Amino acid sequence: MPTDAPEPAIKVLLVDDQRIIGEAVRRMLRTQSDMEFHFCQHPEEALAKAEEVQPTLILQDLVMPDIDGLEMVRRFREYPITTNVPIIVLSSKEDATTKADSFRAGANDYIVKLPEEIELLARVRYHSTAYMLRLKLDAQQKELEQQKIAAESANQAKSTFLANMSHELRTPLNAIIGYSEMLQEQAEDDGNLDYLPDLKKIHTAGHHLLSLINAVLDLSKIEAGKTTLFLEDFSIKKAVEDVIALTQPLVQKNRNTLVLTGDPDAGSMHADALKLRQILFNLLGNACKFTSDGQVELNVTKATTPDGEPAIQFTVRDSGIGMTPEQCAKLFQPFTQAESSTSRKFGGTGLGLSITKSFAEIMGGSVRVESEQGKGSAFIVTLPLIVRDLPPEGSDAPPEPSATPDDQHDPATGRRLVLVIDDDPYVHDMLRRTLPRETYDLAVATAGEAGLARAREVKPDAILLDIVLPGLDGWSVLAEIRKDPALAAIPVLIMTILDQADRARATEADGFFTKPIDRERLLEALGQIPPPPVPRPGAMVLIEDEKTLLETLQRSLEP
Repeated sequence: MPTDAPEPAIKVLLVDDQRIIGEAVRRMLRTQSDMEFHFCQHPEEALAKAEEVQPTLILQDLVMPDIDGLEMVRRFREYPITTNVPIIVLSSKEDATTKADSFRAGANDYIVKLPEEIELLARVRYHSTAYMLRLKLDAQQKELEQQKIAAESANQAKSTFLANMSHELRTPLNAIIGYSEMLQEQAEDDGNLDYLPDLKKIHTAGHHLLSLINAVLDLSKIEAGKTTLFLEDFSIKKAVEDVIALTQPLVQKNRNTLVLTGDPDAGSMHADALKLRQILFNLLGNACKFTSDGQVELNVTKATTPDGEPAIQFTVRDSGIGMTPEQCAKLFQPFTQAESSTSRKFGGTGLGLSITKSFAEIMGGSVRVESEQGKGSAFIVTLPLIVRDLPPEGSDAPPEPSATPDDQHDPATGRRLVLVIDDDPYVHDMLRRTLPRETYDLAVATAGEAGLARAREVKPDAILLDIVLPGLDGWSVLAEIRKDPALAAIPVLIMTILDQADRARATEADGFFTKPIDRERLLEALGQIPPPPVPRPGAMVLIEDEKTLLETLQRSLEP
């Protein structure tokens, strides 16, 4: 087995002009196997000697030729290598003034020479051991700081990797979901009904995988510090009703009942409505999953924060399987469930509660759990009625890719021109196949700035705008469109993976679609856009004083 490394030697440097004193001190220290003795008679050489031997203690004579001991103490304290090395002044003087002067100069101790051997050894060992322990602690602290920096860097790299990979995975996954929908429609139209069950399985599996990827993306954004808040005033009652409507299929799946108690009509709050809905949906979803033939309750009441500010409290209580205190302690850790069998029996990634806790804390609130095994659980979320915004975070925008080639558009045909601003080529392809070619022409751009330039160039009849774009994001593009008098009237339909319909309404978007896009809804929305005016035949003025010729020209030019 490996043995512990031996303790470093105590290195004592004596600076004294008398060789006899040096020999006496050497004899005292030689009895100690862990002590090294070094001697210097000339004060001019003392600093160089200290740099050579790296002492753990300096014994400094007070009365010396040329340079006195107090000056040497001050020089040792100014020299980087010996700044913190303990110094014991050796002197034949015993008066209090000399001792005080020594301590003011920077000495750590004062001994009247020559001391008894036991006293000298005790003081040398005490000061040297304390100094070496300090050096050891400083080295450990430095190592810990380096390890912390390395861990933070690795964690940041992991979060960035997860965010990038989640986005890269969602791009082909949206294509799979979109194409599976199109193939289902085509199979129905062609009467190939045998293919429908398999295509529906592909579509369902794609949506399930997309939800998992979105959860990982949320977590990676939280860990990378990239989570942003979109704060707005909204009705608490409306937010709760929206979540309950979304949760009903989960409630019915395990034959549960959902009751709303407390004061759901508690007015309005200023917060991120989307994150609040996700918090409640996660908690209600878990309650429904772990409860069968039971009751799930959502209680809404007014409360106060620990700082005494007005708050709103949401309590999700169920009559399900419950948890032990040990299981509760592990709940809010990422990728962790109450126990390993939970994932096998009930499914899930263990990310929902971690994201819920992070979202609550980002908005200045908290979440806690109360549970008893076999008797159900209660999750209590407390959020301030007025959420403060997060400080802005800088981000380096990646370079914008160039626009892809457009379809040819001829205004004389009467077809509508739709500009698609999206960096996903699969989306361009699906829209080309989805939009009837006899009604629509397509122009595309793959980045925010390029999309704005293209819009100013072609003046489209409608714009389909993604939110997650290289460089300028979709919200910024929409804001620029609304500020530009030449573009402000153009209808803009948001299409994105992000569930931010509330923000789309607040920013005056004309429609919102969550990817994968519902083809019928998109065609219906585009169908409400007024068609471009049909070009009229050109007018001509004939000026001719000969009446007969004028009538002949007029008849020949009339249709």
